Amino acid sequence: MKYRTVGIFAHIDSGKTTLTERILFESGKIAAVGSIEDGNTESDSLQEEIERGISIRTTFHSIPWETKFGKFQIQLVDTPGHIDFRNQVTDLLPAMDSAIVVLEAGTVVQSQARLVIEELRKANVPMVFFINKLDRFDEDYLDALVSLEEILGGAPVSLFQKNPEGKLEYYLNTPGHFPKTVGEELVAWNDEILLSSWNDPSGQTDYSLVGLQGGPRFGKLYPVYGGSAKTGEGVRELLDLVLWVEPKEPENFGDSSLPLLVLSRRSAEGVGRYAVVYPTKNIHLAEVEAIWKKNAPKLEANQSGSAIEIEPRGSIFQFLDPESEEEISELNQGKLVLLKNQKGLVLLPGQTVARASERNSKEVGLFSEKTPSPFSVVLEPEESTDKEFWLCRLEELVWEDPGYQVHKKEETGQLVLLGRGELHLEIGIRRITERTEKKLNFSSINIAKLELLKKMSHKVALEHRAFEDQKSSGALIAVLEDTADFSKHIAFEVSLPEEVKNSIETSFMEACLHGFYGEEVVGLKFRVLSYEIPKGDLQTTLTLLKVAILAGVKELFSSNTYLVGPLTEVEVMVDADHLGVVLSDLSRRNAKVISIFEAVAGKSHLKANAPAQNLLGFSGALRNMTKGIGISWERTAFTYEFHAFLKE
Repeated sequence: MKYRTVGIFAHIDSGKTTLTERILFESGKIAAVGSIEDGNTESDSLQEEIERGISIRTTFHSIPWETKFGKFQIQLVDTPGHIDFRNQVTDLLPAMDSAIVVLEAGTVVQSQARLVIEELRKANVPMVFFINKLDRFDEDYLDALVSLEEILGGAPVSLFQKNPEGKLEYYLNTPGHFPKTVGEELVAWNDEILLSSWNDPSGQTDYSLVGLQGGPRFGKLYPVYGGSAKTGEGVRELLDLVLWVEPKEPENFGDSSLPLLVLSRRSAEGVGRYAVVYPTKNIHLAEVEAIWKKNAPKLEANQSGSAIEIEPRGSIFQFLDPESEEEISELNQGKLVLLKNQKGLVLLPGQTVARASERNSKEVGLFSEKTPSPFSVVLEPEESTDKEFWLCRLEELVWEDPGYQVHKKEETGQLVLLGRGELHLEIGIRRITERTEKKLNFSSINIAKLELLKKMSHKVALEHRAFEDQKSSGALIAVLEDTADFSKHIAFEVSLPEEVKNSIETSFMEACLHGFYGEEVVGLKFRVLSYEIPKGDLQTTLTLLKVAILAGVKELFSSNTYLVGPLTEVEVMVDADHLGVVLSDLSRRNAKVISIFEAVAGKSHLKANAPAQNLLGFSGALRNMTKGIGISWERTAFTYEFHAFLKE
């Protein structure tokens, strides 16, 4: 049996889940096709997915598929389309053998599809494109092909056409019926195949099929099929094409690493916590354990000097079959398995199974130290005795989706939940509060802010006197200037003792914690030009020096910082009738309209950007303004190149 892991990727509302549902039906896995509208699809099982009509969690389906060229077991992966769940997409890419990228007829390639195409190309995943909804828009897919060519930097190859009876024909089924130019495109990417085709005048070998098989794997060919996920037209043919295309070359992690890629993490009754794992080669449980023991570190010493056990004795690997949940010992390349979580294992999506160590301890667990998200909410149990209960709930949430983080507010004891966006946080709160009568108070969504130093270079003399001017910090001459990013630097252009340098650096960094608007100040450099240490007690001098730096630097912030925050790009697809009210709402939110163009069937496509804090609640407002038919896509980032000015 040949195993293929095939991911389905697309912009939100392009038909990924509908396509998955149709594939499950065509393969015989389900007896009837569910619909997103009725909330009965196989992929979207969470209550939040059913209510919102969107996928928020990756789902895995194993289906048998027989073609003229072999029998396959397809590991079908349906990914979320909303940008807030993008980490689930990127975590999967190392394990993808092939990818189906769903495009929507009647419009250009939309932004999330653009992002995922770029990521798939970087990961060297062979792509097959499927232009969906041709049952609604018939032959209106030229815009998608033109914009796809612009993204790829080369023309995609359309391998389907309408016959005289009006039915769609597909190249893999009827290659002889297609224009000669199509066959030529399929061999042109490879000189060897091209020469072989020229030297075979009898045509005994169809070299266009040979070219189609290898081109996508090397990123030289981008085949396109079209049809309808809803009606099933072209779906069987699409699967045949995906399986004909050669898969991505398996990752090689060397002999020292376990050939087990973690795709996702889950919890289930009877199983507990587990990871969905992709073996990159055929391997037996005994071989996994041998690699693990071979690279086992010696016992480490704790602070008291006694040895501590890193992991429990004996085997810690328990693999389960995804269908039966029975234990297995033989792992086949490409066949997804479940690995139960155990002490000593680190199961991070997008990475190989690793050993717990000091190096990766900050990346795992409830209170991880990853780069924080700009979106957060403050949580506080209504009853203080319920804190452990809510910590357990949060731990389950973070286990299933590492895109969430939890921080503690040391001064108040409150918990802070950070997420990738407004929708991500809303769903996170909904998931931890469902099926319980215990009460949890939470704030409105907070948006990160910083103070950015304006363009400046200001020379300062800092000094502080005390004890009736009998003691002095000494005069420190420095230059405060802006940097080209959000960083903070300190440079010494004079030789000073280490304890003095440490005191100056600590004081400067402390001064930057709260600027004129009360936020952390970034984008600045403090260059120390000169400093003479006064005579007397050094500790007193350093204390006074700290006061001088804190007061002097803070004084400069009042007129020299901007308040900045994350910027959100928004795309909206609405009926032309609703365009005016949507534009009015965006204007009220101080959004800058980038472009508006007419798409298809009376729909308008709008792009705009605005400070993230201004767009809170926009998705809900859009649904109300358009009676539930407006579609939005939002991407928020907070970097030096991508931010919004809030105040000056």
